Amino acid sequence: MNSSARMVARFGLLAALSLVLGWLDRAIPLTWFLSGAVPGIKLGLANTVLLYAVYLMDWRGCVLLMLTKVFLSGFLFGSMSAILYSLSGGVLSLAVMLLVRRDARLGALGIGLLAAASDAFLLARHPSPRGQMLWCVILIAAAAAASLAAWAVIRKRPEWSVLGTSLAGAVAHNIGQILAASTALRTPQLLYTYLPVLVGVGAAVGCLTGVVARRVFAALRVKSE
Repeated sequence: MNSSARMVARFGLLAALSLVLGWLDRAIPLTWFLSGAVPGIKLGLANTVLLYAVYLMDWRGCVLLMLTKVFLSGFLFGSMSAILYSLSGGVLSLAVMLLVRRDARLGALGIGLLAAASDAFLLARHPSPRGQMLWCVILIAAAAAASLAAWAVIRKRPEWSVLGTSLAGAVAHNIGQILAASTALRTPQLLYTYLPVLVGVGAAVGCLTGVVARRVFAALRVKSE
């Protein structure tokens, strides 16, 4: 198989995978235990496909894959507003991952500090968190710790740099969606009520997908440094 045919086959496989994972995202929401405090949270499985694309394709292929995923998923499973939010998150996430890939340590460190700041913000607003808010605070604290741990791991083992890229991309996707939502709905309060929790959730999910991605890259013998 020549290189052009291999590129087309790889693109088709990743596009199909993003659609399947997009469907799973909607079937398995994280709202089982955060529904009251943080409605609409998803695992973000489909967005992990872009993470693989960043290391397997050039930036043009990544952009085309992101647009394909956003519009096909929107038309099949969502709506025009869903397309707008997904596009905003996808553009920011992809741009950040392409930039952070050159030095993933900065991505892990930045997300760790951002998650820690988000947790401090929530604790300032809710000095004695209970119930679902307590779960949010715990999750964000765990995400901050995991992000800083990832930074330490990447310093010693550069082959794990995909962790930093994954963390930065996941959080950037949530930030892009909230920016779009607050603008479209004219509700700037989302930036200080909803975004801190999404930063923590994004960091937690990004850390998990980064570990999985590293295992996949090792099996495929793809360099992630």
